[in-house]
Amino acid sequence: MATTSSSPAAAPPSTRERTLARLIEHVRTLIPVSAVAFVAVDQERGAIERSAAWFADDALRDALGSPGTHPLDGRGRQLVEAALERDRPFLLPRLDAWEAAPDLLAAAVDALGPERAGAMWRTCCRASVIACPLRTDIGSVLGVLVVASLDPERPLRRGDLRTVEAVADLSATALERVRMLEEESRRARDERRLKHAGEAISASLDLDEVYGRIMQHATEALGATTVLLTRLNAAAGELRVVASAGASERVAGRRLPLDSGSFGRVANDRHSLVLRRDEAAGVDRELMEAEGLGSLMHAPIELGPRLYGIVTAGHDDADGFGDADLELLTRLARSSAAAVANAIDFQRERRIARALTLGFVPEPLPSVPGYETGLLYAPALGEPAGGDLYGMWELPSGDIALLVGDVAGKGVENAALSAMTRFFIEARSWNASSPAQVLDETNSMLLDRLPSDIFVTAFFGFLSPGSLRWASAGHLPALHLSASGVRGLEGAALPLGVDARPGYRDRELELAPGDLVFAYTDGLVEARRGEEAYGAGRLASLVAERARTIAPAGLPQAVRDEIAVWAGGLSDDVVALALRRAARSA
Repeated sequence: MATTSSSPAAAPPSTRERTLARLIEHVRTLIPVSAVAFVAVDQERGAIERSAAWFADDALRDALGSPGTHPLDGRGRQLVEAALERDRPFLLPRLDAWEAAPDLLAAAVDALGPERAGAMWRTCCRASVIACPLRTDIGSVLGVLVVASLDPERPLRRGDLRTVEAVADLSATALERVRMLEEESRRARDERRLKHAGEAISASLDLDEVYGRIMQHATEALGATTVLLTRLNAAAGELRVVASAGASERVAGRRLPLDSGSFGRVANDRHSLVLRRDEAAGVDRELMEAEGLGSLMHAPIELGPRLYGIVTAGHDDADGFGDADLELLTRLARSSAAAVANAIDFQRERRIARALTLGFVPEPLPSVPGYETGLLYAPALGEPAGGDLYGMWELPSGDIALLVGDVAGKGVENAALSAMTRFFIEARSWNASSPAQVLDETNSMLLDRLPSDIFVTAFFGFLSPGSLRWASAGHLPALHLSASGVRGLEGAALPLGVDARPGYRDRELELAPGDLVFAYTDGLVEARRGEEAYGAGRLASLVAERARTIAPAGLPQAVRDEIAVWAGGLSDDVVALALRRAARSA
């Protein structure tokens, strides 16, 4: 009964398998044979694998070995090894007359058992066999072509040897071209996969999410059973496991020293590597045995001179990873480095901004006798801090200092400038006699400290039981609501940090019981719906209307919410401070 085999049997045939099938048909057409087998050779790993075959009798299948990967016999006592050792085709007129026949039979007994091996040998011992190496033009060995005949009337002869040799040469050329085509297809597939992975990984600035996406794509692309991400701590001289997939809980948070093991080698020399368990020692072997891994691959996550960590893929099989897998992991690590760097920098910016918020922007507002107060502090896009600044603090004189200001722009850099400006204003207010003096001294301190394209606006005042003395550094006019209506507290002067002689001037406002002052930043009036800005006039009307029914504590938030609805959301920092003198003094 004729049988055929290929690997893998269940998968759709590849270009290589289709090519081998056609070559088998060509051999059968040219020579009357009972078996044709192409055996692939991986000399680097010292293994052979039957790639494709046709058999007229199952006994010949057993004689040539079962499908799968097997170690090379370095003694040259098997058909494939003998062809490789001789480095030329050879003909066996009778298999049982071969000097290595006893070894071949012994190997069959070990693999098949005595009964089945005996039946095979009785059928195949008189078979004639030709084995011919498959070599490329540059001498690379791809495998061996083996043909056999059980027909005693038509054994294989010298003429058949020359025919098989010619077919082997053509087969080597065809298989080399198929290999190159498959390699190019693999590279194109990997390019698409890496492009998709890079886009997905870079789409987030959350560090844990970035780590998770790296592990997901490493697992999918490499078929890894375990993926680890370690983060470098150069000061401590160690790598720490910050994320893992497919690993046990004992791996989480583990610290690996840089002076030992493959992790340390990769961190120090920045070269990717593959490690089998039988090559491992120390911490590597301990980790692989604990996690049941046969092999590991490491690739550095680096961007320029900076190393962020290492991505590690593990496989249960000692031969689970090859050179192509290592190259793919290396490229994935390289393409992920920018995303990791951006997420780390973003995380650092948020920590800095949060520290600035907690350290320089006090909350809540202090209690002010005789006044009701309300505050809104809303940095752009949900950031913990922005370029707007505010503050209320008690002065040695008993007055209350109040501040609302704005640094041009937004982000963590502006948050730092905002904190610095507020610090300077508060520091200068303790022994100053007027708001204008405070702004003037602050302006002198900021002139050489602010970037040339940055300036700061500010509304700053001293609040006493019945009045407000204030000065403006180019800030939007605060609103004064009284029994006679709404007016803006105009105060033309230059922003802080622009000119050495800004011309700040004190103004004083008497506050009757029930009067309200509403100071704000431009995030409210510059909110837009299409081409239309909300504007100062509309804001004055809104504040006047809402102040009739809403206490100062909730007024800034109510105003901000209504403007956000009108504009479909706000994209700029917003600070609003409401201050109303109580109807009866406390």
